[in-house]
Amino acid sequence: MANSCLRTGSKKEDPKYVDCDVCRLSPICSPVNVGGHTYDFTGKMVNRRHYFKKGEVIFQQGEQAALIYAISAGSLKLITEVKGSSRVIDFRIPGELVDICSLNEGIYNYSAQALEDIYLCEIGKETLNDIASQIPEVQGRLMKVVSQELTNIQTSSMLLHGNVSSEEKIAAFILNLAWRYLNSGYSSTDFKLNMTRNDIADFLGLSKETVIRLFKKLQENHLIQIDGKKVHIPDINNLQYFVGIELI
Repeated sequence: MANSCLRTGSKKEDPKYVDCDVCRLSPICSPVNVGGHTYDFTGKMVNRRHYFKKGEVIFQQGEQAALIYAISAGSLKLITEVKGSSRVIDFRIPGELVDICSLNEGIYNYSAQALEDIYLCEIGKETLNDIASQIPEVQGRLMKVVSQELTNIQTSSMLLHGNVSSEEKIAAFILNLAWRYLNSGYSSTDFKLNMTRNDIADFLGLSKETVIRLFKKLQENHLIQIDGKKVHIPDINNLQYFVGIELI
């Protein structure tokens, strides 16, 4: 399913760009109809496929939130500084927005770092707000995107941080990624885990050893198959039954 939704780039690293139709930024940067005429108010202002290297910091916590980002290819992790220590608070994959919540705030509340070579589409927050304040359809699209993004964040939070066992938490983490990859036009049963086991452990509030042990246990129970960074889900319904939530 996913391969038909992807376009292959021409650069030597040959990234697979997510299709614009399933990108969360698409409703904002698509042309709008005003008075029977179609205008591209924001699309031409998008800096498309800005390249960042693996490990590069996209923005730092506390910096002025001037841009809204959508991932065209690659993935990143979100990190927050609390009382002098860093913690991974989430991950973002192709097609997803990185920090739509900064629309209502002046600074970034966390940092973003590339987990691999990554391409981002960028649009200026001030420009977008100015256009939205003048064009009702753009404002409506923007509100819808923000609402959907908050719903997605709440769904992920409910799935990953409920009162569940460590094994169920790991399974829910995989299921959540499967659901998000599906929403971005990719396969829900075959995808990559570009984050390290340390990052996953930090995000879920577990130890690295626990994460490794539970991945192995889920494999032994035929709920997932892991080969390096590649994940395969033999039967998505079995995984959903184990987690207790049907997303797909």
